Amino acid sequence: MIPDPDDYLCGQSGVAPLNHNLPGFEPHEPLAETALHRWLQRDPPEPPNPQPSTDATNPELEQMRSRLALIKARAELLRDPGWLDELTPAEQEADRRAAAQIRAMRREQSLASAMAGQKVGARARRVDTRLARIELADRLWSRRALARRARLVNPASRLAGLHRAHIASSSALIGVAGAGIVWTSVGVHDAIVGPDGSALAYLVEPIFSLPLLVIMAIAAHAAQWNESFPPVNQRGRVYALEVFLLTATIAMNTVSVLPGAGTWHNVATLLAHLIPPMLIVVAVVLQPLISGFLAGILTTTAAATLDETGAESTPLRLSAETTQTLRLVSRVGAAMGRGELPEWAATGLPSISSIQRYLRCEKRRAQLVWDALRLLHTDQAVPGTPTAAAATDSTSAYERYPQ
Repeated sequence: MIPDPDDYLCGQSGVAPLNHNLPGFEPHEPLAETALHRWLQRDPPEPPNPQPSTDATNPELEQMRSRLALIKARAELLRDPGWLDELTPAEQEADRRAAAQIRAMRREQSLASAMAGQKVGARARRVDTRLARIELADRLWSRRALARRARLVNPASRLAGLHRAHIASSSALIGVAGAGIVWTSVGVHDAIVGPDGSALAYLVEPIFSLPLLVIMAIAAHAAQWNESFPPVNQRGRVYALEVFLLTATIAMNTVSVLPGAGTWHNVATLLAHLIPPMLIVVAVVLQPLISGFLAGILTTTAAATLDETGAESTPLRLSAETTQTLRLVSRVGAAMGRGELPEWAATGLPSISSIQRYLRCEKRRAQLVWDALRLLHTDQAVPGTPTAAAATDSTSAYERYPQ
């Protein structure tokens, strides 16, 4: 009996199939094609017409032939590169983890893109809102500027603004004086009868302060009429009375906190008793000055095309500056007739400085009034002289005449 062909082929009774999943198995790259490789992969030649063999019926040979065909088929299948494409369970798990990580990164990228777009959109909305607010504020300030310009151009609005300024300044100064009187009344009351004394002591200080307010009010009204109070012949007595009232008010407020005469506390307490009477003095001094200044502006800006009753006058063909100059010339002429403005012997006209002080206006307007008076005076002094000739000599005459 012929032995098993497995002993000749593989050295063992059976040929074990190749297991590619065993540890340490690493697929090799295909080798370069050689003559042996081509010989192994060529098609087997057609067997010649078999001759009847005497051992055709031998079962052992038939078994060997079947075994050899099986081995060749298995070898051909094992050389198929498809075995290398099979994924191991570890590789499959790694692929699943990699795919999950890729999906997570895509989700993060999508979320970051959405958040960035949201932030950009929110910032764009904030910018649009801010620009809209700026445009609205610009339109509002533009309307305010136009209204302000209209009020400045309109003569009635200018006069109304001056009057409002006069009322506001007078009210503020009167309020300061009233607060000072109330403060000093409390201090004098506590110094005379103590905090729990009679309420009649509150009237002691106003007896000295109210005459100062009366003098202030009269001086303010006199300044509005371009007059001065007190009159020249009574100015000394009024000033002496004001000094006496002011000294008495300050003494009554500070004697209780002066060292030696009262109880000394500190400098702050002394100033608290000294400053309120001084505020009364400030109000008394400022009120006539402010009233006179604003009244001078109101009276010298009659070119606002408003008459004394506040109604609009008939429009004139002259410019506003010319109309105002002529009205000031009329006032100066009336003052010269009353003897309120002294005349220079060389010119027969008052000086520009005296005109400026009388009208309470700027020097340029006083110069215009003086030029107009000089032209009128020249025409009256030399009958028949053309006005143009007098105007030709205006520069040299203006330089010779006093300022």
